[in-house]
Amino acid sequence: MFSSAYNRFFLILQFLVMNKTNPGNNIKRLQEYLQREENISFQDFDNILHDATDIIQRCTSPGQANSTQGLIYGHIQSGKTVVIITTLALAADNGYRNFIIMTSDLNDIYNQTLDRIQRSLDGFQVLGKRDFTNYAGLNSFMPLALVSSKNARILRRVTDLTRQLSWHSQTTMIVDDEADQASLNTTINNSDRPASSVNQAIVTLRQTLASYAYLQTTATPQALLLQNRDNLFRPNFVVPTTPGTGYVGGNYFFADEDFANSNHVRVVPFIDVTSLQNSNIPGNIPDTLAQSLLAFFVGAAILRLLGSTKNYTYLLHTSFRQTAHLSAARLVDEYRNLLAVELTIVERNYINAISQNFREGLEEAYADMQGTFENIPAFEDIIAEAARAIASTEVIEINARTGAGVSPNPSRRHTLYIGGTKIGRGVTIKNLLVTYYGRDALYPQIDTVLQHARMYGYRHAELPAIRIYLPQHLGIRFCNIHRTDNAMREKCRVSHKAIPVIPLMARNIRPTRRNVLDDSTVDIVTYLGGQSYFPSLPISSPDILGNQTEMIDNLLYTFEEKTPYSVPFENLLDLLDFKFASLQSRGTWKDDLIRQAVSSIGNIPEYRNQAIVMVVTRSSDRKKDQSRDYRGISSVLPGGFNPSRFNIQPNCLALFLFKFNGKVDYLPNRINRGWDGVPFWVPVIRFPDGNYAFSVNRT
Repeated sequence: MFSSAYNRFFLILQFLVMNKTNPGNNIKRLQEYLQREENISFQDFDNILHDATDIIQRCTSPGQANSTQGLIYGHIQSGKTVVIITTLALAADNGYRNFIIMTSDLNDIYNQTLDRIQRSLDGFQVLGKRDFTNYAGLNSFMPLALVSSKNARILRRVTDLTRQLSWHSQTTMIVDDEADQASLNTTINNSDRPASSVNQAIVTLRQTLASYAYLQTTATPQALLLQNRDNLFRPNFVVPTTPGTGYVGGNYFFADEDFANSNHVRVVPFIDVTSLQNSNIPGNIPDTLAQSLLAFFVGAAILRLLGSTKNYTYLLHTSFRQTAHLSAARLVDEYRNLLAVELTIVERNYINAISQNFREGLEEAYADMQGTFENIPAFEDIIAEAARAIASTEVIEINARTGAGVSPNPSRRHTLYIGGTKIGRGVTIKNLLVTYYGRDALYPQIDTVLQHARMYGYRHAELPAIRIYLPQHLGIRFCNIHRTDNAMREKCRVSHKAIPVIPLMARNIRPTRRNVLDDSTVDIVTYLGGQSYFPSLPISSPDILGNQTEMIDNLLYTFEEKTPYSVPFENLLDLLDFKFASLQSRGTWKDDLIRQAVSSIGNIPEYRNQAIVMVVTRSSDRKKDQSRDYRGISSVLPGGFNPSRFNIQPNCLALFLFKFNGKVDYLPNRINRGWDGVPFWVPVIRFPDGNYAFSVNRT
């Protein structure tokens, strides 16, 4: 009988053969390496290989004189680098020989990426940025990967090297890691200034190549998806990736706002956070910060007593200001020292010798851990273990002032990180147990906040000890952001297209930074919850309408006027799958964007399967408005129209349909305030009530 692992491999092999993308020696060696060195199971590798296959099949084939650009849509700390490496290996097995990987300009992250590629792809020549100038082009029969930082000067060296190696006439795969960072043009709205330097360097590199696949990777693609249709940095296709076994992320920690019953989220008073954001922090540590530190030391001690040999980490991220980091680091270090003194007393005497405040705090931490550990050691044993290891603790302030970074392999039993900006995108904090988070903004950005979520990742082994301390409103923000992310992923998963509409589950949230979006084509906040939208100048020309009116008549044949009908979302989308707005129509109604927004609403659980369709009238004599210079209409719904009169609930998506008689009506000055002589349908969409909106790119 075949083993389950063999069956899985056979199925993935069958999929690859049917789709003419075949794994070879590079994939075989990579799979063996990842299982041996990174403990990635055959099943997880099958999923990674499936994603890589999907990506390769959408790319330019080797030898074709064209280009394509695609997005690898990962999860925060889910292993996007493994997907990238697997894609490179599979590409090499299927004819690619030239590879460029662009990654962070921060040395720690760059070196980490370079080292991982060198160790994983032993069938490749891998050059780092220090090798570009002196490379002589040896062993050209092997796949060659150039690993560059996203630095304009370094990227120009890459371009020079591709010319030297005659890559112009060959097919190249370019991987832009964290493509929404640094790669986009930050002067897009200033025609008097040249494109930003990294953006221009990437454009120049791509222009030197006649045949290439440009692959963008990120877990936060909002800025990429909102680029204009003809922009070189807007993807042609999207492949959402599958996290591996043991991954925990936003859908686990922030599935709902019931934090009182959460195993891991602990709500803190906002005043505790604001006191830490002040550079003149008082001598007394906020109670919740002390609780988080005690929870960390107790959780780490429990894991060690249960057999773990790992070194564990803690993160305090409440401000981007370096002065606040310095003050907070001193406060944390002082508290650690006080705790060490107390635990030393425990080692030398009985546990009752510890002061009341510390004992009560440790007992509270122990009681908290009892809720998530199935077999928890005795309190006295945990305190003894914490006392034994407390000396092996390091407090590290991470920012530009100190020059310190996150260690890939912390050497101490406990490492306490305090920082802000440098603890974000691309940084992996190994064995992170407790996060104290308080970073806030007046108009927070989805991509920035998600990149702060360093608590996500493959943490299943430590899950009972993981705690996240943050204010209530920041917890709700994470919930809203993950509802947005889920809706985006589902749309991309089904269509594999770059969606031009991004739902915002709270109106004060922005999708990304404004300076990389075209002001003339992007609406940051539109299609608000509870608001109604319609085409201000509907299509009325029989030449454009064709048989559209008759088709809609047939779809609505059984619908009586002024009677609401509950329909599946798919049926409502069918009714919107027509052209309603003329090219001259002003306002926010755009046929495709409305359909995208409605489809996104259908992917949000609380609104799913709650669509209402109502034919208001089949004989409207509505004409164009003088207030619009007879170039459109200012409203469709009659005055005083209230959906609640028809028992339409405010939390339901509702589509109201009006059939205009379309009669011509000329004024004495020969201006036609009417239409083109044929009947036509006009829709009004009312979004469900809620504090949400959408960001859209109208191109």
